Amino acid sequence: MNPMLEAAIWFWIPLCLIPIGIWLIVSGKASLIGKLIALSGLVLVMLSSWTVPDSDSTAGGHLILAIIAPSFLLAYGLHGMVFGGNVPVGRLDSSARWSGNVAAFVAICIFSLMHWYSFTPVWRDGTVNPYWIVFWPTFLLFSTSLCSASAVALATFGDNRFAEAVKLAGLSVLMTGIALAAMIFDGYLTTADEFRDHLWLAAADIFGTIVGITLSIGVFALVIWSYERSLPLPESSPPPTAEEIDYVVSLAVSNIGGEEE
Repeated sequence: MNPMLEAAIWFWIPLCLIPIGIWLIVSGKASLIGKLIALSGLVLVMLSSWTVPDSDSTAGGHLILAIIAPSFLLAYGLHGMVFGGNVPVGRLDSSARWSGNVAAFVAICIFSLMHWYSFTPVWRDGTVNPYWIVFWPTFLLFSTSLCSASAVALATFGDNRFAEAVKLAGLSVLMTGIALAAMIFDGYLTTADEFRDHLWLAAADIFGTIVGITLSIGVFALVIWSYERSLPLPESSPPPTAEEIDYVVSLAVSNIGGEEE
């Protein structure tokens, strides 16, 4: 079979099935079918490094397979940390916060071991997965920025959220420390120079994304403002005529009444 056709069947089509399944789940039209479609697509994408090993695109599926377990663990930990605290809706019991902290810490440790130990996602011929060296710096930089911004927002606008802000700030410091260590010390299969190069590229990507979103919102607001400004002022309606007043009075008399004495 043609290698491009194999890649389309075993990687690209399953990859397209994932957003289709998510759309069905979100729309509520066929939630169960959407879950099956999305799950099937995700499984086929993760197995694509074995089903079509000659395709370079399957490195993405290989990376997803490598990071899916610590990612779910991190998501569980963040859920417990957030909803085990001072939240008005969907609050969990107090043990969820501690288990969430432990789960998040273990997930971060696993990610760190994937950089400095033999857990590194290995692609072909003993080389590191090309998407891993892109994901890891971006993850660290994005996590640091998000935790810092969330901590500042909680401390500034939140009520009695200083403890949560301190924890988020501590998590931001931890992620910053890991990023600095990766910039200084070589990883298992990557050097500190490679990490620094991809870290600057990740910073540029994130900055460009923020600028693009800001410009898009600004242009949209400018278009709406220009359109509303071009509309003519609404004209005042004329006062009701005597016939209209009599008609309204007749309606009121016919619909408003009381018990006869």
